[in-house]
Order: sequence, then C-alpha cells, then structure tokens
Amino acid sequence: MGTMDIALNIRKLRESKGITLEVLAKKARVTKGFLSQVENFRTMPSLPLLYKLAEALEVEPATLLAVTEDNIRHILTKNGSGTVIEREHPESGFIYRALAKGKNSKTMEPFLLEIPPRASRKAVTTNGDEFIYLCEGEIDFHLGKEAVRMHPGDSLYFEGEIPHYPENLTNNTAILLVVYSITY
Repeated sequence: MGTMDIALNIRKLRESKGITLEVLAKKARVTKGFLSQVENFRTMPSLPLLYKLAEALEVEPATLLAVTEDNIRHILTKNGSGTVIEREHPESGFIYRALAKGKNSKTMEPFLLEIPPRASRKAVTTNGDEFIYLCEGEIDFHLGKEAVRMHPGDSLYFEGEIPHYPENLTNNTAILLVVYSITY
C-alpha cells in the first residue's frame, strides 16, 4: 500500500458519492487544504484520520487501504505510456504520468511531469524529499523565496516541506522526471 493508492481510493470514493472536497473535509474535521494534500499524495493520512474519512465516506477503513496483492518486483513503463494522474491545480495544464503505477509496495513515487509553455501553478508542500531531473526545456524552480534556473540535464534534490513550484517561462514544453520519497 502506497500513498498514491490510499489517495486515489479516497478521491475515487468521494467523487463516486458526489461529495465535494470541502464537504468531506468538514465531515472528517480537517481543513480542505489538508485533505487536498492527502488526495494529491503530498502527505500520508494518520490512522485516526483514515478512520474519520472512512466514517464520512460510509465505508470500512480497509476499503481506503485496499490494494491488489503485490507480487510485482519490477515495473517497466514504456516511453509515452505512463498513467496520467490528475493532481491539484488542473488549470495549470501540468500533466503527471505515473511511472510505477502497478507497483504497490514502494518507497518512492516517480512521475514524468510535462509543463506547457508559459505555465506555472501555486506553491505546494509535501511530506518527504523530492528529486527533480530536467529532461527537456528550461524552467525556473521556486523554493521558498529562492528561484533556480534549470536546463536539460540539471537536477534538484530538496525537502518537500519548502513551499515550491516550477515555472515554464519559455515557448516550449518542459519535461521533468520527478521522484517523491514516500514517508509513513
């Protein structure tokens, strides 16, 4: 069971029941922002919160933790075939492709992130460390009040608690390999 599996289970159940993020947050007695972080696998919910969410969604807690048995020891994701995952700020046009979706027991979550020309998003924080490798394009990566310019082949490792966001100021799409560490 990984952070992404739990997050997707919560979101899928919430949406299937027609419940807004705000309503579920109120029922579970957490902020909408925190629940958004959970659903976007930026933080792992505590056990008491899982019970509150399960109660609010009228399911057993095990339903939120459900994953298929993981006998998979490796995942090969062919070029262009990563699973597109919807994350927060869809208006940004960012496209996240999960590169290890079929593997349930993992300690990191790799994505290919496509950032359209002239695109940005609001700053976010995550639990755990992040690693960014710029494959194509140029971006400015903002960490707190600091911005670093990245070119193809550059990498960046940072603590996810720092408010951060990428910004593509060019007329070309930028492609990044993003790896999130999973903390429990």
